[in-house]
Amino acid sequence: MIATRGLINTVKGWLSRPIATPETDPRNWLSSMLALPNPDPILRRMGDAERVYLSIMADAHVLGDIRSVRGNFRAYDWRINAGNEDDPQSMQARQLCEDWMRETAPGGVNDDGLQLDWQEVMWQMTSAVLTGYHVHEVVWELVNGDVVPGQVLDRPGRRFKFDAHGRPLLISVGNMIGAPVENPSQFVISRHMPSAINPYGVAVLSSCFWPWTFKTGGWRYFVKYCERHGLPWPFATYPQGTLPEDIDKLEQAIAGMLESGYVIGPDGSALQLLTPTGGNSTSLPQADLIDLCNREMSKAVTGQAMVAELQGVGARAAGEIAAERQKSINDSDRDIAVASMNQLFKWITRYNFGDGVAPPELEFFQPLNAGKDRAETYKIAADMGAKPSRSAMLEELGIPQAETDEDALLPKVSAPATPPAPAAPPAAAPAAATAAIDFSGLAGYEFARAAGMTEAEAAQLAAEAADRAIEDNMIAPVVAMLERYETEGKTLAEFHADLQQVVGVMDDAALREVLDRALSYSILRGAATQAA
Repeated sequence: MIATRGLINTVKGWLSRPIATPETDPRNWLSSMLALPNPDPILRRMGDAERVYLSIMADAHVLGDIRSVRGNFRAYDWRINAGNEDDPQSMQARQLCEDWMRETAPGGVNDDGLQLDWQEVMWQMTSAVLTGYHVHEVVWELVNGDVVPGQVLDRPGRRFKFDAHGRPLLISVGNMIGAPVENPSQFVISRHMPSAINPYGVAVLSSCFWPWTFKTGGWRYFVKYCERHGLPWPFATYPQGTLPEDIDKLEQAIAGMLESGYVIGPDGSALQLLTPTGGNSTSLPQADLIDLCNREMSKAVTGQAMVAELQGVGARAAGEIAAERQKSINDSDRDIAVASMNQLFKWITRYNFGDGVAPPELEFFQPLNAGKDRAETYKIAADMGAKPSRSAMLEELGIPQAETDEDALLPKVSAPATPPAPAAPPAAAPAAATAAIDFSGLAGYEFARAAGMTEAEAAQLAAEAADRAIEDNMIAPVVAMLERYETEGKTLAEFHADLQQVVGVMDDAALREVLDRALSYSILRGAATQAA
């Protein structure tokens, strides 16, 4: 018992507080009392991050990439999920946050009567990827007895610095070096890849600074080059012994060629139009420099290395790699907005329901535009007995449910066709042997996974259907025939002769189709495994 208490006291000593703090850092102990400078070497050297960012975003190529990223962001919808569906208070917190977002204009109404939507505010939070961090001021209000943000206002990044602990410092007229924020829930800060030594986050536009600078300089000299050398140079030759006055006349004719569009000269002279080109005779160095800078900035903004730069892969493989990479980057960018909105939900839940209640969480999702293929998948799943949801199908297809039978579109019912008379089986063949084999379970294998089954479950379903069909329609008649022949005392030769008649009338077309499908599936799966 005494030893246990000693161990507990030792553990309590370990759990006291952190010791590797900025105050104990021999290199940065003074920074714990002041604002930590932005460690970005480019922007610290320039001294005006906001102006540099705006200049880079004004570039046509960079703006096009940013609009592409923003378009992908707004293509997603969002919803609020409860933190704990089994807790009534947690469900009430989710409802409160939903009502708050539905009834509140986040940015208020400006002088022109315009107001922001929540998706635009969340895009501003996501744009912290470009500048490293983004700050929104939260104005709390009491609405119908609930404490909720009345406004979520976008604030410029130049108004804030951070101390060594990553805490925000507000720069104002009364305090130019930055003062600590008294109420932490008054500002929600969105950051991109922050760290202990860089609470400002990593600014993607900072990586665009040098390509943008070289591109801007390249444009300047490229325009000068085109002004000076853009037109072809006339190059005239004259024969040896030409008189000086004839040479002067030829020179005057070439000089006036730009205005007149033609030139005449004495017999024996020649004229060529020389067009300057780059070293590879396809492009100019200035154009190559601008193209290189554009590619470098695209790598920073969109994460794409350009399909042409991927070595050793085909165009299709490069496109798939680029699409997968772009999706993962866009998903991680949206996580910044999710984290910022979840912080607001935590504050709302704490102020209205207290600690211990799970706050709701934001989720982005992309609505599916289902079509004919998806409808056929539902039908095949229903035919296989999977019992898919009718309401889920209509919701996914975007088809409203009819409220009355008069408004409903009913399927066209056709008169059943008269089945043809079956052929008479041989005398020695049992009637059960003429039944067609049903392999619908295996034939619908490729649709079973769409009905919510895993690959193993779909394969198991297909195998069971095939085994049941073979056993009921092929093996069972033969077994019955053997038992009858044994009772009647017939010989094995008589059974063999009658068995050929039984097998000859069996319908094996479905069996051949199933075998073809299984063989094709095995070949394709083997090829895919070798390629992987």
